[in-house]
Amino acid sequence: MNASPLAVVTGASGFVGSHIVDELLRRGARVRCLLRSKSSTQWLDGKPVEIVRVPQDDVDQLAASVADATWIVHAAGITRARSAKEFHEANVGGTERMLRAAMSSGRLQRFLLISSQAAAGPAADGRAVIEGDRPDPASSYGVSKLRAEELTMLLRDRMPVVAIRPPAVYGPRDRSFLRVFRAARWHVLPVLRRGGRFTLVYAEDLARAAYLALTHPRAPGQVYFVGEPEATGYVEMGEIVRRVMGTWTVMIRPPGWVLQGGAVAGELWGFLRRSPPFLSREKLEEITVGDWLCSSAKIRAQLGWTPEVPLDQGMERTAAWYREAGWV
Repeated sequence: MNASPLAVVTGASGFVGSHIVDELLRRGARVRCLLRSKSSTQWLDGKPVEIVRVPQDDVDQLAASVADATWIVHAAGITRARSAKEFHEANVGGTERMLRAAMSSGRLQRFLLISSQAAAGPAADGRAVIEGDRPDPASSYGVSKLRAEELTMLLRDRMPVVAIRPPAVYGPRDRSFLRVFRAARWHVLPVLRRGGRFTLVYAEDLARAAYLALTHPRAPGQVYFVGEPEATGYVEMGEIVRRVMGTWTVMIRPPGWVLQGGAVAGELWGFLRRSPPFLSREKLEEITVGDWLCSSAKIRAQLGWTPEVPLDQGMERTAAWYREAGWV
């Protein structure tokens, strides 16, 4: 009988989920990836993982897929949607179904929800948010992630649950920060909010935090922010990107009416294509409402986590991967 722990991962085909899969494999776990029928396996091909195609709305099939799981990592969800209802169905409904499926597992040692700093909201008065602060999400997405957390924590007395709230995540395979690198290639440094500061985390560091959340005895019942200790700003990040791309850039601060116009255009384009817009007025408000700072002091103190990849090195690795992949 195989003594290695079995980790069942949802969202394994995505940017964050695939890095968690890599870390689990590196740690010697067996990994089963629960994917939708049309989900890509681009980041999973060639790796020793089990792929199970299962409808995400079928609790019975989900339960059968996690019945022998040691750990469940629920990283599936959406970050863009056409409505609050779509966010709720995917992020809250999806979490509820996975929790119901997990309740039937007789071997489960940990259920990990990958949440988001959006569940807590931005920093108040420039002070990094901590886990004990009252949540104040600034978007429908944030509300949906908070509700998913609340559902998860309702079961803390019946199941060993834990949630991680990453801030903005960057690294190889990511398409969100790719736009910054491509802008630098065209010698442009966009600054969306004057003086804006935020917390970042490198994808591999986040994956290491996920492994600790699955294995550390102090983790059950807890919610953790996971981010770098130093705050970053648009100008600082842009300067690092410029340097690792080996180019020059011109700083551009689009006026508010231009950003609002772009958001309206994004919504219209999404409506015509019947797909979630990349930029909406709500997303723009979320970005510009304040500083997105969070403190990882709790996970450092309780689980001993610390980021291993500093920002400049992480950006350099990301740029190298983008070049190799032909993305920039």
